[in-house]
Amino acid sequence: MNLDIAHTSLGDAGQPCDTEACQAVIRRSRNMLTFAGLTALKLRGFPDLHHTANKSWPIQACVTRPGNRTKLKDVSFIYWTIPFQTTFHEIDYCPFRIVDPITASLQSLRFVNDIEAVVLFDHLLSRYAHSRATTRAELERILYGTKRFKGKERGKWALNHAVEGTDSPMESRLRIKLWKSRFPKAAVNFKIQHPATNETWFADLAYPKLKIAVEYQGTDFHISKDKLSKDSRKISALQGLGWNVIPLTSEYLLTEQGWQRFSDTLRSVIASRSK
Repeated sequence: MNLDIAHTSLGDAGQPCDTEACQAVIRRSRNMLTFAGLTALKLRGFPDLHHTANKSWPIQACVTRPGNRTKLKDVSFIYWTIPFQTTFHEIDYCPFRIVDPITASLQSLRFVNDIEAVVLFDHLLSRYAHSRATTRAELERILYGTKRFKGKERGKWALNHAVEGTDSPMESRLRIKLWKSRFPKAAVNFKIQHPATNETWFADLAYPKLKIAVEYQGTDFHISKDKLSKDSRKISALQGLGWNVIPLTSEYLLTEQGWQRFSDTLRSVIASRSK
């Protein structure tokens, strides 16, 4: 796996989780470290999360026995008794392990809110093979098992609201915010096929009976011109088929004022198409 993640941040408020920081604590540790929780998620390429860890939150590792925790600077140890898998890695001949994606997600539940917990589980159940790490049945087995851990109840709530086959964390956040705002349940990645050309598109979120589609449009500067052009063609094609396409950016999703404007627009469109 690619561990070239230098100078990337751990969520919104964490310390840099880069190879140099990991290497520094590995060299200071007498025992091989098993990176866990938020650190493991970052190393495994999970999407950035909004978490409650403060600005001085250290790198996270886990142990299976309380006595194995040490006073290692910049490392916080998570005591974990549920069986887990690890993968072995090296950075400049410094060996370490990383817990499996399911365990890292469960360990991180204590640091995130309900919406971010859903983002975690949606990622585990992604429609992309390289992201999908488990099944709903496996998560249910752990969350409804006898083992106790912090964040377990939040995990049950999140699994109940998680959807298999999602694409991105922002789409997950949008879906849950719609639900919390009492909008009707929307279809995820709804397939739309042109009747004449057979060209196929997937609407991020859709109300098929009303022909309403909500499309999240990322504003990251890394988005290519080809991607923007493809999105533009998609919106034009759907509109040509009679769909009302409502674009959404992070500004509308992550700010109270923006969300209110978007909510008013969507409610107005739903009302007009329900007549």
